[in-house]
This record gives sequence, structure tokens and C-alpha cells, in this order.
Amino acid sequence: MALRDNLIPPPGLPRRLATQNLLFGVGAGTFLTGSAVFFTRVVGLRPHEIGIGLSLAAAIALATAVPLSALTDRFGAHRMWTGGVVAQGLLFAAWPFARGFWSFLLVIACLELVATVGQAGRNVYLIEALDPETRVRTQAFSRSWLNVGWSLGAGLAALALAIDTVPAYYTLVLLNSALLLANAYFISRLPQVPRAAAGTARRRVGAVFADRPFLAVTAVCAVLTCYMTVLMEVAPLWLLHRTDAPKWWLGVMTVTNTLMATTLQVAVTRGAHTVGGAAAASRRAGLVAALGCPVYLLTGATSGVLTMVLLVVATILLTMAELWHSAGSWTFMAELPPADRRGEYIGAFRMGGSAQSMIAPASLIALAVTSGGWGWFAIAGLFLGAALLIGPVARQAARSREQLPSVPAPVPA
Repeated sequence: MALRDNLIPPPGLPRRLATQNLLFGVGAGTFLTGSAVFFTRVVGLRPHEIGIGLSLAAAIALATAVPLSALTDRFGAHRMWTGGVVAQGLLFAAWPFARGFWSFLLVIACLELVATVGQAGRNVYLIEALDPETRVRTQAFSRSWLNVGWSLGAGLAALALAIDTVPAYYTLVLLNSALLLANAYFISRLPQVPRAAAGTARRRVGAVFADRPFLAVTAVCAVLTCYMTVLMEVAPLWLLHRTDAPKWWLGVMTVTNTLMATTLQVAVTRGAHTVGGAAAASRRAGLVAALGCPVYLLTGATSGVLTMVLLVVATILLTMAELWHSAGSWTFMAELPPADRRGEYIGAFRMGGSAQSMIAPASLIALAVTSGGWGWFAIAGLFLGAALLIGPVARQAARSREQLPSVPAPVPA
């Protein structure tokens, strides 16, 4: 029963939101698993063009995250979430017509922009629709079901890759387009929620950058988010170049991460619905991530089965960091922004993650792999520093939030 309670969300809005994320995961898993082949075989790109295009699109999204997310504060979360997903669905239907670098850049950049709007709308909708404890658990269920959908989508993509024809690759993007449009209809049927009243002295968009306590939380959380770069990029390269583990062991590590994210996310959210609880969860995330780094280093000096076991241990530690940090960041995004500026603040918070995605891969790969291994201690130091800082900066941000002019918050639906 306990396992079922951690896998099946309660009926009503939590279950509907989890189902929506499952559909999204199927489409995203289908496309992303086969996207590199689609871009090379169908769009006609070379590998370096894919990398340049993705980096430019990420930079555009980073620069526009705050003003685009602030649209949610003006027009409402439900409307912007629905509109963002509709736009994504239509843009994916345009992929079969893309040929060459510039059309690729146009579509991928537009997708990043509308995804920013849709994601901000979704986050604010959850904040306004659910009370804090239910919200964090619902986000945990949604993330678990997203992983299930992602796995199903990856299986569908594997089938298309096995068929290896242009029509099969068209199916990758058109299936995601259809699922996104179905998702938009599903979202449009969700209940409307009350919106926060506008502040009496509404500030210009971008005032979040004057909120230093909130930006400090954002910066520390961005450092903690490096767990993803370690799991997805640094660890695979370390295995291939610095250990004697077989290449197929990467699949075991991926399955370990997926199973943990699917079955444990809800359990680790307990108590994380307050700012203090979120800080404690984030602190645990930093500590276990720091502990995982020397374990990775150790695998460079071991051999055989011991190396393989230690790589799984390190994966478990970094996955626990992922689960705890996710729970904490959901609460920070919900509880620290002013009620009438949640979209703008969520956009700023996401900028921290985007900056990490742009800076961390090259930096952490150089520290760990290129250095020969000593850089793992530097990475562990980053995680440890973030673990020590998150409590004080979160408390300061909470105190700063209490001093802002009071704006009535909507009652959860």
C-alpha cells in the first residue's frame, strides 16, 4: 500500500496533472531520443551545426526568460500554459519542412520561447490551484509519471530508429505534435483557478533583478543543479575514458536513475512544502552529491566488478541529490515570489538553471575528465558549499518576502 501511495496520485486534480505529464513525457521521450538522427538524416545538419543551434536557442531563451514568464502574471497561468503547449504542437508539425541550419535555428528557437511561456504557466497554475503540501506531492507524482512516459517514448523512438526510414523519422515529430495538441486540449479542460490581485504599485518587468535575496537562492540552486550535468555528461565520459567498466554499463546506470526517480520522488518530498523544509531537502541534496564525487574518482583506480558497483553507488547518490533538490526548488519557486509576480520570479529562477546548462558541461568535464580526476574534489567542494549556503540564503529570502507589501494570494482551487 505504501508503494502504491508513492506511485498513484490521489483522484481529482493531482491525478489529472500527473496524466497530463505522462502524455507529455511520451512525446518528449519519443522526439528527444531520436532527435540527433532526425536532425542529421532529415534536416541535413552536421553535428557541429546541431550544437551551435541548440546553444543559440538556449541563449535566446535565457535572455527572454523573465519577460516571457511575466506574461503569466498579466494574462493568467491557465491561458498561457494552454497557449504555450498549442504553439509547441504546431511548431513540431513544422519540423518535416525544415531543411538546413537556418530553418533549424528558427524552429528550435521558437520552440524554446513558447516552452518558456508554457512552463511558466504550468508552474504558476500549480501554485494557485493547490495548497503547499498537496502541490509538492502533486509535482512529485507528475515527475514520476513523466519518467514513465519518457521511457515509453524512448521505446517508440527505438522502433523508429530500427526501421531507419525518413517516414519513420517524420513519425517521431508528428507523434509529438499530436500528443502536444492533445495535451493542450487536456489542459484547457482543467479547472480555472483564482488569480492573485495586482499590487497597488505594480513594478516594471525585471524588478526581480533587484531582489538580491531571491537571486542568491537562485544562484545556489543553480549550483546544486549541476547534479544533472554530472549524471548525464560527466559520468558517462568518465566511465568511457577513465575506468575499465564496459560501455553497456551506462545503460544500467541510466535504468538505476530512472527507477529511483519513478519510485522515490514522492517519498522524499515529505516536509519539503515549507521554506525551511525545502532548505533542508536542498542541503541533503548538496551533501550526497558531494559524497558521490569521490566515489566517481575512486572508480578510476579500481577494476572489474568493484568499479561497476561503485559507479552504481555514485549514481544512487547523485540521483538522491536530484530528488531532494527537485522537492526543494519547487517550494522555493512557489513560496518566495510575491503572489502577483510569480511568473516573473519563476522566469528568473529558471535562468539560473539555463546558465548552469550553458556553463557547467564544459567546465565540469574539464575539471573531472580532462584533469585526470583531481577535479572531482573541486566539484565536491561546489556541492558542499551550496549545501552550507542554501539554509542562510533561503531564510534571508523568506524574511525579505515578509517585508514586501501584502498582496492577497488566491485561495487554492
